[in-house]
Parts: sequence; structure tokens; C-alpha cells
Amino acid sequence: MIALDPLGDRGFLARFGSEAEARDWAEATLGADLPGVLDVVLAYRAVGVFADPERVKLEALAQDLAALTPPIASGAIGRLRVLPVLYDGEDLREVAERVGKSVDEVISLHSGREYRVLAVGFLPGFPYAGDLAPELSGLARRDQPRTRVPAGSVAIAGRQTGVYPGESPGGWHLLGRTPLRIVDADREFFPIRAGDRLRFVPMDRAEYSEREGEWLA
Repeated sequence: MIALDPLGDRGFLARFGSEAEARDWAEATLGADLPGVLDVVLAYRAVGVFADPERVKLEALAQDLAALTPPIASGAIGRLRVLPVLYDGEDLREVAERVGKSVDEVISLHSGREYRVLAVGFLPGFPYAGDLAPELSGLARRDQPRTRVPAGSVAIAGRQTGVYPGESPGGWHLLGRTPLRIVDADREFFPIRAGDRLRFVPMDRAEYSEREGEWLA
């Protein structure tokens, strides 16, 4: 049985011991298609479930949620989002020096694995994804954050990597940039969700120019 805490007057919050447990339970909740459930939001080791109290009695929903048993995870849950990246970030060489690797090795390490989106926040549509390769992990945020980070910037900090969906201040280390647009708030286009998987694919300047401004499919 899952312990649930009230989340306002129309939702519940479930907490777990690991990100994998939270992800599996979120997927099970979505797959159960329970009446009255409006949204299921995964964030690290917690899952929020929001419901319409006019369509379902919350007490009954709580019992259904608590009884859910996630299937054995396949490791491939969540949509795969592939982001091409031009690795020309302002901090790329500094990161390479700090971790004792060449620039090419940093690019290979960053693009050589699949990441899980652990949460979305900071900016609408900003994916916090992990985990970085051990060789790239552990860099604290910059001592002096930038006042302007361009949209599409791909960056790392701690054990995570992320993509700035719009121009913003920011303190992560910039490795490169994707030409793809990943957010359009006006039409409520937020294709990357917690639980999805991200893969970064190196590209050259010519490819970047050809694809600049495309929407993430």
C-alpha cells in the first residue's frame, strides 16, 4: 500500500524511496486510467495526482491509488526525445579542464548515454535529466550565474543535464545548444515531461543552421 498525503483539496502526493519507484508508480497510475484523474505529475521521488472532485469521490480515489501495484519496470518507460546538439558552449573547455578530460571526451561522455527526465521546472518546460556519467558529475553551479543564457542551451550541473527552453538567467555550465524549440507557452506546447528519456546527438554548424527553429517532434 502507498501512503498518500493530501495535496490541496483535489489531489494527493505520494513519496517514494527512489526515483525509479516514483516513476514506475506514476506510469502505473497513468495506465490505470482512473475516473476523475486530471493529471499525474512526477518530480524526483514524489508523484502528484490531481483529480476533479465532481467526477470522483476523493476518498475512493485514494483507496484505488494506494492499491496500485506497478509492473516490473522495463527500463524503457517514457517517450524518447532526441535532441541534436552543437557542442560549442562557453563552458565546454573549462568543464573539460576541470574533469581532466579532452573536449572530445566530454562530448562523447555527455552524448553517449540516455537520460531520464526527473522533473520539469525552474522555467516552464525546463527538463532536469540524469544521471550524468560519473566523470562529468559533481560540478557545482557557477559561482557567478549568467544574466542571460540563450534559448536552447544545453548545460550540466551536479549529476544532471538540462536544456534552457527560453532565454533566462542561469548558473549551469554550458556545453552547447540545440536548434530545436522545446516550448511554446502560447499554444501550450510542452512535449518533454518527467519520466521521458533524452538523448543528445552531436551535430555540426551546417546542420545546426539547417534545423534552427524547428519544433521538437
